[in-house]
Amino acid sequence: MRRALAILAAGSATRAGVDKVLADLGGQPVIAWSLAAALAAQCFEDIVVVAPSERVSAIETIVRERAPDARVIAGGATRTASSWAALDALHDADILAIHDAARPFAPPSLFARCVEIAGSDGSAVAGLPLADTVRRADEAGAATEEVARDGLWSAQTPQAFQRHLLETAREAAGDRSFSDDAAALSAAGLAPKMVLGERRNLKITTFEDMGYARELVSKGLIGFPAMTVR
Repeated sequence: MRRALAILAAGSATRAGVDKVLADLGGQPVIAWSLAAALAAQCFEDIVVVAPSERVSAIETIVRERAPDARVIAGGATRTASSWAALDALHDADILAIHDAARPFAPPSLFARCVEIAGSDGSAVAGLPLADTVRRADEAGAATEEVARDGLWSAQTPQAFQRHLLETAREAAGDRSFSDDAAALSAAGLAPKMVLGERRNLKITTFEDMGYARELVSKGLIGFPAMTVR
């Protein structure tokens, strides 16, 4: 099976207060962390980075310096549209892994594990079983219900799928958009497989997230992946 990776970097950066995928993190752009981890995993024949059309050139400069064989393409108006653009660009892939560039701390082993499980089981969605108490609240913040957390997971990326499952999901989706690719499969009546992710695999969404990520790096708690240049 030919294995490929799409790194999605086409989302809005407004909540983080900065262009989060180009922002500095320990002397490297945020997007370089995911790229380095993917290369270190040594399980992908093809890598595509999906960027906003107005930032393709800037992101391409970063990618070319680190992975000359990787491609940068323009994404769509939504996350789902960007995933479908990657699916088209990686038309030779039998297994496609999709990863958010805003998750810089996914380790190489997680990429490799998701690809391996997707190869045997069809899909593999990194995530964590919920450990905190979950409550539903109204608009005023008043707690109205405690939600049983049994069987609930928080989803991460990477998420890896055999191609035919993504094609089925796209056909069923029509013009709908989803929060992630696992949701697109679920909407098509498919059941993506959850696999254990990593606590360190945080997503940089807000300015506070960026500060926390930088703190982890500055204290030496997380280091830049050893990158194999292709």
